[in-house]
Amino acid sequence: MNKSTLLGLALAMLLPTVALADGVTVGGDMRLRWDYAGPETSPSSNSSSAVTNIDLGAAINDNVSFSASLRHDFAFGDGSNGSSMGLQEAYASINDLGGASGMLAGWSLEVGRMHNPDGGRVIHSDDWGQAAPASNDGYHLGSEMGGIGIDIYYFGGGSNPAGSADSMMGASFDLGNMGGFADIGISYWGASAATDPSNLSINIADIAKDNLSGVDLDVNYATRDNDTGGDDGTLTSIAIGYSMEGFDLHASNTLADADWNAFSDARHGTNGIADMNVGTNGAGADVDNTTIGASFSPMEGVTATVDFITLAQDSSGLDIGTEMDLILGWDCGNDVHMTIGYASFSSDDASPTTTQDCDYFYLQTGWDF
Repeated sequence: MNKSTLLGLALAMLLPTVALADGVTVGGDMRLRWDYAGPETSPSSNSSSAVTNIDLGAAINDNVSFSASLRHDFAFGDGSNGSSMGLQEAYASINDLGGASGMLAGWSLEVGRMHNPDGGRVIHSDDWGQAAPASNDGYHLGSEMGGIGIDIYYFGGGSNPAGSADSMMGASFDLGNMGGFADIGISYWGASAATDPSNLSINIADIAKDNLSGVDLDVNYATRDNDTGGDDGTLTSIAIGYSMEGFDLHASNTLADADWNAFSDARHGTNGIADMNVGTNGAGADVDNTTIGASFSPMEGVTATVDFITLAQDSSGLDIGTEMDLILGWDCGNDVHMTIGYASFSSDDASPTTTQDCDYFYLQTGWDF
């Protein structure tokens, strides 16, 4: 184990015992994971990795605070001794801008380097892979006006300052239960790249939840405009769930046409946990995904999710393949969680030439400190 890994682990164990100044907090988490993939005709592969996050918070006063996150990644058995450590987030927060101007009362501000917000299939900050979640430099304004949640983001790309040629702007509006029948959210993301791409997403969740006891119905519709004169890409998702004591059923259909693209690649688990990279781009375009599954507790303290997924090519209607996923999780005390995942993927007519039948397995443990 190299020196940087030892230093990260030592800090993780020692920092909670250090006497900290008033208003200063230190915490974090550590993740260990082993992955195995066994394709039908290609050599199998496996890898082990560790991620340690150390989080620092400081309250400057009642209205101003500072947050930072240091992240260390390590790939065991990597011939290049793959390891990296970097500052993942570092930003200042002002809870209420009303002190600077009465017109800004009720607005909050965050300035610095921050993770991308969670925007589903459009934009997200995925923490599954060994690479760190996507972060950008810029600012975030937030407010609630008349029951409407408003979030405005302005980011540069990567470490570039906001306002550079590859900047992006986002705005989301949480309308809550204004329609009286569902929770409604609208979001927009646009970039200043040469093609001037933009995404617009509308999410309608918990439809008629007060009248459909135990039933949860969600609908999401998103469009993509590359401003190049071609057809706009679209993504449509319909999900329904039914909850009973100790047992939840769920089913969904998500259709991304051939022109769909997003601000983030499709996250882990979007089209099954085996991550077979189906679709014509990293965002999972030209994929028709139907998922049926259940979540339950097979024994006290253990949770289980079983999903059966069929994947087809939207443009041709040909089948890409099917996947069966099983995920088990349980807590080992207050701060440690174990997860086991297994997937079996069977390829079909429209499966990419590089995709074949495959078994996938992972074992992961996480520790909060």
